[in-house]
Amino acid sequence: MTKIAIKSDKITPFGGIFWVMQQFDRSLSQVIDSTLGVRCKFYGYQYSEILRSLMCIYFCGGSCVEDLSSHLINHLSLHPKLRTCSADTILRAISELAQSNISYASDAGKQYAFNTAGRLNELMFNCLMATGQLKEGGLYDLDFDHQFIEVEKFESKPTFKKFLGYRPGVAVIGDTIVGIENSDGNTNVRFHQKDTLKRFFERLEQRGLAVNRFRADCGSCSEDIVSEVEKHCKSFYIRANRCSSLYDDIFALRGWSKEAINGIDFELNSILVEKWKGKAYRLVIQRQKRLDGDLDLWEGQYTYRCILTNDYTSSARDVVEFYNLRVGKERVFAASPSYDYDGFCHALQDAYLEEGVKINYNKAVSVVTFLRNKRMVLQDDKRKYIANPEAHY
Repeated sequence: MTKIAIKSDKITPFGGIFWVMQQFDRSLSQVIDSTLGVRCKFYGYQYSEILRSLMCIYFCGGSCVEDLSSHLINHLSLHPKLRTCSADTILRAISELAQSNISYASDAGKQYAFNTAGRLNELMFNCLMATGQLKEGGLYDLDFDHQFIEVEKFESKPTFKKFLGYRPGVAVIGDTIVGIENSDGNTNVRFHQKDTLKRFFERLEQRGLAVNRFRADCGSCSEDIVSEVEKHCKSFYIRANRCSSLYDDIFALRGWSKEAINGIDFELNSILVEKWKGKAYRLVIQRQKRLDGDLDLWEGQYTYRCILTNDYTSSARDVVEFYNLRVGKERVFAASPSYDYDGFCHALQDAYLEEGVKINYNKAVSVVTFLRNKRMVLQDDKRKYIANPEAHY
């Protein structure tokens, strides 16, 4: 009979986390402490140790900060050199790093709170540079969008999506967030967006990075925002909002080119328009025949989608296809964590329409079936559809 002798009681199911902790310490600790400053000189924990402890919670499967003290600290403390702090220390440090809100008044005199999170945005950027995810001298494509986060905190405000929450503006390069600023949930998406974008662009430029192409939805289609964006990138592609003054010009267009994009038939064209006085830009127009056969009061038998750009050389198809790539930044499940079957189908229709592709309900049903068969979506215990966090494609 085989006998097992336990030589040490220092056994942990999280042994692999020690290597991760060491890599974190080697790559990021100096960056964190130089950016956030020295937290204590003699006793206590530095910010690098606190953030490493916070990171370990999620890598070890924790769901809240308190999991560190209740489940993990005895295991993580077995590392011979790297210290792990308590959950209370993490929460105190988060409070220390909090930045006061900036209050802006609208023309109507209503106050809206913004938080630029300057130190943490600086830290995020410095970490991305230190890990090589962004490189000095690099030329990048930048996406900007607003997200709505549902919370029920005391200071949260009602959003247009009919829930309480916040409305952060987020800048993304590829799949990496490079800037985020929060604001009240009831803030208009264009309100002081120019200032937010200016801070994002300047942070990039200060580190020797340049923006090649910029993409955003119609929430960024205003004169002051476009003027600011144009200063900091080579080309921009912004979804144009409806403008009745241009309808006559669009309807009079001839020479539409028929293109099949992602299996959907469209007609494309482009014109130069004076969107704002003294400023002419290219308007790439994408239209699709209405599948239901109904006639719209303004647009007739077609649905029109337009992209405002200062790219005068790319074909209309190239402009549309490049803009449509930003669909990866706006997931269906960003609006709601779960859907019933009918709600999921309608959400898919809305998401496709946001990208200029109109699908009917039966087509949405086919998409749901495809996603379910590929296990890209799952059903929870209440038969609600949720995104599969393990799915990659």
